[in-house]
Amino acid sequence: MDTLSEKIKSSAVLNQAIFFTIMVFIIITIITFSMKILVSTTALHGYSKALINQINPNKILKNDETDIFSKFLENTDIIKRSFMENKIVILDNKLINDPYKIIDENFRIPGTPVAIKKNGIYYIFVGLRLFDNSKMIVGGPSLEFTAVMGAFNYISIIILIFGLIFSIIISYLLAKKSLSPTIKISKKLSKINIENLERVPEQKTIEFQVLANRLNSMLDRIEQGYEIQKQFVSDVSHELRTPLTTLNGYIKMLKRWGKNDEKLLEESIEKIETSTNYLKSMIEKLLILSKPDFNPEISIFNISDAIKEVLKLYNTQERKFIEKGTSFNVETSFEYLIIILKTLIENAVKYSEKEIEIIYDKNSIIIKDFGIGIPEDKVEHIFERFYQADTSRKDFGHGLGLSIAKKLCEKLNIKIVANSKINEGSSFKLMFGGKNSEN
Repeated sequence: MDTLSEKIKSSAVLNQAIFFTIMVFIIITIITFSMKILVSTTALHGYSKALINQINPNKILKNDETDIFSKFLENTDIIKRSFMENKIVILDNKLINDPYKIIDENFRIPGTPVAIKKNGIYYIFVGLRLFDNSKMIVGGPSLEFTAVMGAFNYISIIILIFGLIFSIIISYLLAKKSLSPTIKISKKLSKINIENLERVPEQKTIEFQVLANRLNSMLDRIEQGYEIQKQFVSDVSHELRTPLTTLNGYIKMLKRWGKNDEKLLEESIEKIETSTNYLKSMIEKLLILSKPDFNPEISIFNISDAIKEVLKLYNTQERKFIEKGTSFNVETSFEYLIIILKTLIENAVKYSEKEIEIIYDKNSIIIKDFGIGIPEDKVEHIFERFYQADTSRKDFGHGLGLSIAKKLCEKLNIKIVANSKINEGSSFKLMFGGKNSEN
């Protein structure tokens, strides 16, 4: 289906070549017709001036102007016998002489000077003012003007034909040249796979360099995501292997001796329950991390209510929790804040045998323990998935809690900061944004 879809799609090079061809041909056509107008106007002006010089009224008006003009109006034989006998003469819209028989009732002269084509020949007409109230139009065939316009029309056709061919060739080469970086990038991308994320090379133009940078940035993110996913699968496989091996071992022991050994039975059930709870906890946390998006319900409440809800999970007689400072209201998700606080307090309980301080400080809360602490070079990694600063501990711990807390904080616009020193303890500070107030 994809192959068929690719076959019926038009070529970008061809489409651009057609567009360039049309534009170039239109430009050539406009230039050609503009030159034709310029040539015809210039030629008409020159031939009109020559015609006016031929029919200078001074050659007609030799004696008293009034008497001659009167005779001129009364007897057209004067013109027929004069040097204008081969000219078309119109006096005050009245036809005086038409030796070429081209003037009929439909013949119109829009203005002078003007060239009118009749029977394949151009006739040039000029206008003359005689005295104050009379206008004489004189015209005649111009074989020179006809030859000039004919030659130019022939040249124009040749220019348009060669212009079309030229525009097709140039447009195709230009389109191919302009799209060649895209074609090269496309070929480069077609060879890329997860095992070969080779980057797009540097481009010559700024526009394609921006495209190459964006593609390379995308490939960087893909590679980073792939490495994270690869590490994630490896870590999950490693984390699942221990509890599953434990479960499998105790199940086999139960099959062999569990029915006869009550002590072994109780031990096996306890270990199976511990491993099951571990797997359940890890799966729940993985599900939270795997969600691409979630929309928590936001409400306003006192943060001490969330602390009390979390502390219900612990035996406060065995573990001492000290609250300091003044509580305040927050505008966030109660459900997800419980998860964050539970993770931080659970982490403090796990690594500290002394009391745990919960400090309210304006729009922030600090969970502080006095346990073994974390080396300074490892603090920046504690929010990464499956990272455990203390790998020597043998109790179950999958290293997902703090990474989940970090993700939830980002979603809820809560800034989380960790500080720790070896043998002095660790503290996690939550700084709330939005409209919070002390209470």
